[in-house]
Amino acid sequence: MKSKPILMLGLLLCFSLIAKSQTITSAHFRISDTEKGIRSVELTINNIFTVGLSANGNISYVHEAEGALPDYISDLEYDDDSDLKQVANQKIEYYDHLDNSKSGKIKWIGAVKIDYYDNFDLQAPLGKIKSIGNIKFVYNNDYNIHDKFGTLKSIGDIQIAYNNAFDIHDPEDKVKSIGNVKIAYFNSFDAQRLFGKVKSIKGNSKKVYVTK
Repeated sequence: MKSKPILMLGLLLCFSLIAKSQTITSAHFRISDTEKGIRSVELTINNIFTVGLSANGNISYVHEAEGALPDYISDLEYDDDSDLKQVANQKIEYYDHLDNSKSGKIKWIGAVKIDYYDNFDLQAPLGKIKSIGNIKFVYNNDYNIHDKFGTLKSIGDIQIAYNNAFDIHDPEDKVKSIGNVKIAYFNSFDAQRLFGKVKSIKGNSKKVYVTK
């Protein structure tokens, strides 16, 4: 008979942890042979929900994480306007028309606040995602003179670097490293038809991995 109160306490503790702290369970980055920068990012948060981010820094989808904890498994729910209402038992809320550039974008996933860069963020790319809870997104700005403005510089503690003017033989603005993952490209020493294509991706792990 004591198991029910213990279960309820466990659920309350889980919800409390989600509200207070977010951890990236895994981060999947996609790059391209033909395009510069990062094509998309898929972040799994606390092994409960997965957020897909497009190249322009917007949320393109939210799903339940594969293998999510049983207490957070539920069917996706949508309202009459096809907006997502709930995922993994977490209510989805949106910014309203009073929020100008953020209007219509996801504001809350359960107790996790989502924020975006706006006019008050000087030297930052307007409209791109700024944070998921305590996970911060940083972009290259005018102070990063060797990197392209608006390219993703870090997500939480995952650092991102690009080929720039110092990489004289490599394709400029292509992703050079993401965390401990190193990406190499066919460069000026290789056949012209191969220049810029991905040559190797090394260092993938369960937490951070890169694919084409």
